[in-house]
Order: sequence, then structure tokens, then C-alpha cells
Amino acid sequence: MLSIVSWNSAATIEACLRSVLRQSYRDFVVWVVDNASADDTCARVAALAATDARVRLHRLPQNTGFCGGHNYALDRTRTDYVLLVNPDVDMAPDYLARALSAMQRDARIGAVCGLLVQSHDADPRIDSAGLLALPGGRYGLRHHNELLSQATVQPGWVAGADGALPLYRRRFIDDLRVEGQFFDERFFAHKEDWDVAWRGELFGWRTWLEPGCRAVHPRVFRPGNWALRQRLNGAIKADAVKNQLLLLIKNAPVGQALGTWLQALPRQLAILLFLVLREPRSLTAYRYVWRHRRALWGARQRVQARARRGWQPAAERPLPVAPLLSICVPCYHRPELLSRALASIGPLPAEVEVLVSDNSVADDACEEAAHRLLTPQPAGQWRYYRNPAGSNAVDNFRLCLQRARGRYVLHLHDDDYLLAGGLERMLNTLHQVQTSHQAVLFGVEVVDMEKRRLRYQRATEETYLPPAEAVEQLLTNSSFVRIPAIVVSRAAYAEAGGLDESQGSTADTDLWARVFARHGVLRVPACTAAYTVHTGAITARMFTPATVDNLLRIFEKVRATGLLPEPHLRRAQAHFFHQFILAGAYRSLQQHDADAARQVLQLFDLPALRQLAMPARWAPARMGLSALLLASPRFPNEGTTMPPASTRTPAPTSAPAPAH
Repeated sequence: MLSIVSWNSAATIEACLRSVLRQSYRDFVVWVVDNASADDTCARVAALAATDARVRLHRLPQNTGFCGGHNYALDRTRTDYVLLVNPDVDMAPDYLARALSAMQRDARIGAVCGLLVQSHDADPRIDSAGLLALPGGRYGLRHHNELLSQATVQPGWVAGADGALPLYRRRFIDDLRVEGQFFDERFFAHKEDWDVAWRGELFGWRTWLEPGCRAVHPRVFRPGNWALRQRLNGAIKADAVKNQLLLLIKNAPVGQALGTWLQALPRQLAILLFLVLREPRSLTAYRYVWRHRRALWGARQRVQARARRGWQPAAERPLPVAPLLSICVPCYHRPELLSRALASIGPLPAEVEVLVSDNSVADDACEEAAHRLLTPQPAGQWRYYRNPAGSNAVDNFRLCLQRARGRYVLHLHDDDYLLAGGLERMLNTLHQVQTSHQAVLFGVEVVDMEKRRLRYQRATEETYLPPAEAVEQLLTNSSFVRIPAIVVSRAAYAEAGGLDESQGSTADTDLWARVFARHGVLRVPACTAAYTVHTGAITARMFTPATVDNLLRIFEKVRATGLLPEPHLRRAQAHFFHQFILAGAYRSLQQHDADAARQVLQLFDLPALRQLAMPARWAPARMGLSALLLASPRFPNEGTTMPPASTRTPAPTSAPAPAH
């Protein structure tokens, strides 16, 4: 597999791909992972992909950097060898064949690098011939900027491979994973190849330089070019400072750490002085390191513990190209609940992966909890992600779907947990139905924060609901789908078009309506998870005019499809909103907040809901709650009608991923 990460690479990507497709060794696929390019990179890649089935374009919705982009490809493939290709590289036709041949020299070779030159000139300057280890935890490009005619470049061992065009052995990739990642995504896009080189050396792997592997790489950012540095954006400059500190913290060997830091100190002091005087914005690098000090220390402990074992790569246990099930765990500043959720999963079967997707911004508590609970699990079967600041619940749901590589996806929020034997029951069902059903709804226990069971929610027998019936059930019962109980195939989510983020907190219901409209849903009576009801959940803040507007949009979308007869849709709408609003008012009363309960009941007065029929099932509850609140004491400023959705403050966006 060849992995190319692109970002606004339109000027070079076509030439790069043509050089890839000209390779004499032809048994490969090319993953182009695009980091949300603003130019026409994707259009150019798609045009080439239409002419050669080996090219596969994967578009990411945001820029994940060199590290995140390549990790995306590495985590989703299982080929024995992986060649990373910068989008501005032009490879000689025999580069891959020669590199694969060199890899066979020694089982301890984890990486092979070639001779990269800066141009197609007759006597070009060398870009790199592998990496050279320097004092103080730094690396340099061997023979950089020397004329090819004046340099003596021989095959042999080097300190590491330049990240522009290295060939990696899969066992090397898997052995170097720390906290589930090959490339440490905290590096983003600078010095990550230094980190891999140092880690590989610590773990006993070796890197081979094969000069017969030739390619052109016109490097833009050259070592020591301060004039160019001043033209770079602030994030890149801060990363250059931050990443050197990360290298030292994580990799300086036990017993040599003091000496390594002493060697690094003069340069680090000079950099600090330069930043204070000339580039104060890059001082954020030190703030980042301090804020993440506990997580970095944990990463160091794991790196050094593995280094003490030396070269002994784990016995190969290939995972399926795609696991059967991805368990996605969105979380937000609730480490105790996250720990409970992760502990409930238990030992991971080989066909299951776990992804923790963290919206936390104030501290590292959830990250530390995830590492503590998941480190004993097989390294290739779990991943932790810290999402960008400002990510909201819908972002987190979307990111989970984007990162999952299982055939099926389960969202297990941090405030929910699997029941004993729940994962086994889920897998047994998926094995039986994976060729026939795309959406499966299991039973749940509804519990409170003390894990006291309030009720069961489950089917009485296994039943398949065809599309029209499934959508009608979803739009009749506002709690028909409990998130830790619904398992949907990634293919079905993709076919449905993914999340409509304009739906806000109702985006999940909207998505399930589209999935059910295509595939229906299989209801299975087995209870597999516990769904926690509590006041801190996001659904406790959903009872607003804005939410009503978004829910009404879902009904209009279904109406436009013609899937349900109009009388069925009107009846479903009446039941749905009565259940939704009365449940919200009841929750407020449980918290002894009559004011809030009255405000929720006032949703019935919204123009779009005034004409709703009152189903006989809900009439006693509505009239009873109204009478109870009418008799309750009022307080100053109480009793005003809630303003329209357009004038109300939206629910907080830095909330846990769609939770309860």
C-alpha cells in the first residue's frame, strides 16, 4: 500500500501520482488521504482514479496534518509493507521494486529510504540520503544540499528515514505504536520522522539506505533557513519548537536522559531567547507542553518500557482488514464515567476495535483514563483522539463515523456502559445477520447514575421492521432508539449521506430516519447496554423551540419522500411531540424545578404544534401535568412564553457527543 497525504497539493499531485503508477512493481493500491484541500486537488486525484482502479481517494473534513492523514491510512489497511509518498515527490520507475528488495536483506530492517534529489538537473543537489543523528536529540538530513557529483553515497545503515518517501515494514509500524498511534498526532506535521527514527532505534529496529532508489523531492522547508521560517504561519513555527520538546520528553533513554538534556540545553536556551525577542507567539509551544505534561509523561513511560525489551516484535496476529465492530466512545470531561464505560467492554475480541473521541479541552483527565484502561488491550485495536477545541456533540458523532473502520459501528457514550455479556451477545447477533441486515436495535436497561435499573426497553421477540414501519416507529416514539443499543453498518451510514449537521442535536435521529428508510431495522430482545438518565446529559437541555424546529424538519424530509401516508405521518407526529415534551417536563419536575417544567410544556403553544391532535394515550399525562403546574407556586418573572428559537441562546456546543 502507498499512502499519500495531500493538502492544497494541486500543483504537484498529478505528477506525483503518475510517477507512482509508472512503478515497475505494480501490485499495490494508492490511498490519497486529502486533508480538506481548498484547491482542486481532489478533482485531479478523482480524474486519475477514474483511469486506474489502484488509486483511492479519501477526503477528510478537516486538516489532520501529516501524522493524522497517514495514521488514517495505516489504521485501515493491513498490507505487509507501506510506502509513504509526499505529494511533491517524483519517483523513478524502479523505486518501489528496489526498496522492497532491500527490505529483504534483514528481518530487523523496519524502514528503507532512498536517495532524494532536489531537481531533475544533470547534477542535482541532494535533498536527503536518510537521517543523521545529532547531539541533543536532533536529526539532520544526510548529504543535504551537496552536489550529487561531489557526494559519496553508499548503501548501508542510517539513523532513520526521511518522512518524504520511506518504505516501512508493517511489523515495524505495529511495534512502534504507542497509545494506538504510529505517528504521534501531537506532532501534526513536523519532526514526526525524527520521532519514528528515535523510537525505532530504541526498540531495536534498523533503517537501510538504498541509493539505487531515486526520486526528486524539491523540499520547501530547509533546515536552518530562518528567512523562510519568518514566512511560515504561526502554527508551523510553534510546532517546530513544541515537537523538539516532545522528542526529548518521550525518547531520551533512561540512564542517558540527563546527558541528552544537557546537550540540548544550549540550543533550547537560544531558541527560547529568540522567541522572546523575535517570535513571542511561538511561546505557546511551552504552554502546550505544560498543559499536556501528564499525558506526555505517560507516553514516555510506555516508550521506555518497550525500549527496555529491545528488538522483539510481537508475533504477527493479523487483524481483519476491517473489524466486525467499531465501538466509538465519545467523551467530555467525565473521566469517572469514561472509565466505567471502557471497563465494561472487557477484553477485546480480535474482531472489535475501540475508539475514544474526546472533546475535553480543560485538562487531560479523560485522555489519562483512556490510556490507563486501554493500554492492556492489543495496541492495534484501540485508538484515542483529542478533538479540536470548539468541537461539539455533532462533530464528535461525525468524527467517530469517519475514524471507525469496522463493518458495524456502535456509539457507547461515556455515561453509558455495556452489560455483562453484552458485547458477546452483540457479536453473536452480528455474525448471524451481517449478510442480511444493516441496522440492528438491541434492548437496553434504563438506569440512573447509581446504576439502579429504572426499566427495560426492548422488543419482546426478534422482529424485522421494513423501511416504512421502521421510520413510522422512529417518528412515533421519541425514545425508540437508545444510542448504546443501535448498531449500524458503516456502509449504511455512508449510503444515507452521513450527518446533516444543520440538524443540531437532532442530527442522529435524522440520520437514523434515512438509514431506516433504506434498510429498515432488526429489533433484537437481548439487552446489551445500560442507558443512563441524568441531569448532566445533553438531552436534558434539548427541550427548546430550536429543537422542535429541527425535529419538524425531519418530519418534512420524510413527508417529501412519500414513504408514509399522510394520516400515518400526522398520527406519528402527534405521538412523538407529546412524548417528547411531556418527558421533558417530567424530568424538570423530578429535579423539583416547576419553572423549567412550565417552560417545556409551553412548547405545545408554538404555532407549529398548536394544531396537534392529543392522542388518548397522552391525554391523562398532559392534563395531569398541566393541572399540577397550575397549582404550583409561581415566582417573579415566571410565566412568560419562551421566545422563538431564533432569539434563544443555543445549547452549549462544547458538550458531550450526543448524550442523554
